[in-house]
Amino acid sequence: MPSMKTLFLPCALCILFFVAVPRAISASFDCGKATGTTETLICKNAKTSALDDKLQEAYKAAQAAVASSSKKALTEEQRHWIAYTRDVCQDEACLQQAYTTRIAVLVRNEKYIIDDSSCELLDNGGPCTNVVTYRDTSIRIASFNKSLMEQKRSGKIISCSHLINLPVGTANSNNSYGGICILQDGTQRKAVEICNDDMFGHFQMRPATPKDASGKDLIDFTHSYCFGG
Repeated sequence: MPSMKTLFLPCALCILFFVAVPRAISASFDCGKATGTTETLICKNAKTSALDDKLQEAYKAAQAAVASSSKKALTEEQRHWIAYTRDVCQDEACLQQAYTTRIAVLVRNEKYIIDDSSCELLDNGGPCTNVVTYRDTSIRIASFNKSLMEQKRSGKIISCSHLINLPVGTANSNNSYGGICILQDGTQRKAVEICNDDMFGHFQMRPATPKDASGKDLIDFTHSYCFGG
């Protein structure tokens, strides 16, 4: 399997530079050849480096356990996690939280990479709405950023912690996507709720609050601004 060093995708926000780091602290890549802010942070801190090794082991086990039909999805999910979760961290606390959360997902050793599906009641009192919650929360980032450009909005989505889809339920119908994401605008980062679709061009974005992390508010937000024709 590819090493974490091979999987590493440089973060566009990071200033890449070469730095010699002592080899005493282990990691899943050669700390003597560490490049970039993220790898340097991993090699400088024993706890973070140990988590990196633990994640490498968990990823190997997950690859062995996953069905052949889901191997590509797991590989892409891991690449996305590196680029859009790990590499956007700016300190060790963020990195350690990112690693801990990702390891908890991998050690489930699930045979299939399947997104959760449920039927949720909305605040408007109508019938429940089909909601798909994605395990890989980064797959919509490129589309969100395309919408930001089309709307002539400043900033760029660099990471998402939640991602949902409200499909209409019929073939070739519209899908409405919503996420709780991080918007980088210049040197500032802020949490936002964002939604769009691919058929009608719906788009909306607003600041996210702590209550949005529960998911219920994100469903209502996406349904209100980006659902339907």
